[in-house]
Amino acid sequence: MSSGLMSKEWRKREYRQKGYWGDATLADYWKMAVLSSPEKIAVTDLQGTCYTYAELDDASDRVAVFLKDVGVAPGEFVSVQLPNWAEFTVIYAACLKVGAVINPILPCYRADELLHILTRCESKVLFYAAEFRQFDYLSMVHSLAQKIPSLKETVMVEKEKTVKEGNTLAKIIKEYCPLADIASCKADDLAAVLFTSGTSGSPKGVMFTHNNIIASEKAFATVFHFNYLDVMLMPAPVAHATGFHHGVTAPFMFAAKSVLQDIFKPDTCLALLMRENCTCSMGATPFVHDILCTLKKKKYDISSLRFFLCGGAPIPRHIVKEAVDVGLKVLSVYGSTESAPHTAVGLHDPIEKVFNSDGVPVPGIEIRVVDKARHPLPAGIEGEQASRGPNVFMGYLKEPELTAQVLDDEGWYYSGDLCIMDEDGYIRITGRIKDVIIRGGENISSVEIENILLQIPNIREAGVVAMPDQRLGERICAYVVLSDADLGLTLEGVKTFFALKNVAKCKYPERIEIVEFLPKTPSGKIQKFVLRQDIINKITLEGG
Repeated sequence: MSSGLMSKEWRKREYRQKGYWGDATLADYWKMAVLSSPEKIAVTDLQGTCYTYAELDDASDRVAVFLKDVGVAPGEFVSVQLPNWAEFTVIYAACLKVGAVINPILPCYRADELLHILTRCESKVLFYAAEFRQFDYLSMVHSLAQKIPSLKETVMVEKEKTVKEGNTLAKIIKEYCPLADIASCKADDLAAVLFTSGTSGSPKGVMFTHNNIIASEKAFATVFHFNYLDVMLMPAPVAHATGFHHGVTAPFMFAAKSVLQDIFKPDTCLALLMRENCTCSMGATPFVHDILCTLKKKKYDISSLRFFLCGGAPIPRHIVKEAVDVGLKVLSVYGSTESAPHTAVGLHDPIEKVFNSDGVPVPGIEIRVVDKARHPLPAGIEGEQASRGPNVFMGYLKEPELTAQVLDDEGWYYSGDLCIMDEDGYIRITGRIKDVIIRGGENISSVEIENILLQIPNIREAGVVAMPDQRLGERICAYVVLSDADLGLTLEGVKTFFALKNVAKCKYPERIEIVEFLPKTPSGKIQKFVLRQDIINKITLEGG
């Protein structure tokens, strides 16, 4: 047996001995929630769709029978491209009952991204919104269906728009009978695959077993005292690790209540918080920024809210301080799709740690700061953040080489993020090794944007960097060298090209800088740090 396999077996034994991993699956946790709280509301959304645990159990039974009927076997993929609607939880529970791997997909993804994900997963069924934000998903799905040999069925979920023909979730729930028995699966089986964009051009499938997800949410609950009395308000997408893990999974694991918001508006969010007496919430910096601005203008009763967790990107310290003044307790949480969460600021941590750190490791997680050779560094020295624990992902779907780059034989996941750890074990994220832009908590590959820009006939070279933004943290700025300067280039023209390429709007460049040449190293690599400093200087001069 190789040293790598021996190491993995040793870690597996340790996690089981310590109680991080066991034999229970997420389906077992779901069943216990239904048995313990059948009449309690399990999930509701902004539109008022509401299911008790018993009602949701019955609806998911019927969807599970449909999945079995179309031939979905344990371990096969069911993809779900839905906003934060209560119906997502119905489909999630159905997947657990048949042993299928759920694959949540961001609603903003368009044809190219959807084709890549469905093909990589070899998805058997796709659930999708009939319409959301005035986008017609039906036409997109119809154009792709013939290109994906594995796809057996597509199912529309009606919300904003009703459809007279075709397969719909409502029709399935109405016509199918309840499930007789659930499929047998193990806690170490694959349960979910979430896609994330990193330094490579295409989204990567992050694989989680039942034990990975259960360990993650048990640690989350321990740190924040999350239990059956809590009401979790989730404005972050359910296809993100934040929304999927903490907005949907954690609530049913602990028989709590999940409140989903599909389109974020701060006043609507605060009204929803008051309507449902929400006790906790979580989202990226822009959510906190907008809520804070709204609270300064108008008074809302947020007394039920115990805390608002902020993750996805380092939160500016001034926002944490300003939130205290309006009665909003903001706590920093740090992690990634591959390992959520790593660290968190505790409910009762000293105020200086709340203001100036991204927390300490959550229970069961080891953190270390390493140099370029991946050797541990002492406190106070900046290096790459690495984590190890029962929540760490199993690898990237069908990408062993990429997996090997970030996940070693000892179980350490190397995040690509830079940080400093203090003498008390608290870390502060200081930057990134990876060339990504974090726009409102969304990781966007600059390489992917550059590759699309270079398809525009008049662009000879392109370098994409993050430009600072008070609300979103970062926006996309593209430096380009033109083949013919007389032909010119406009931002609107670039956006039109991206739209024709079916690229998600969150990936559109938001500023174009036309230059005669791009600064490069002797080996020909673009000096991104020069471009970043240039745009910072320009924004400063403009008063941004």
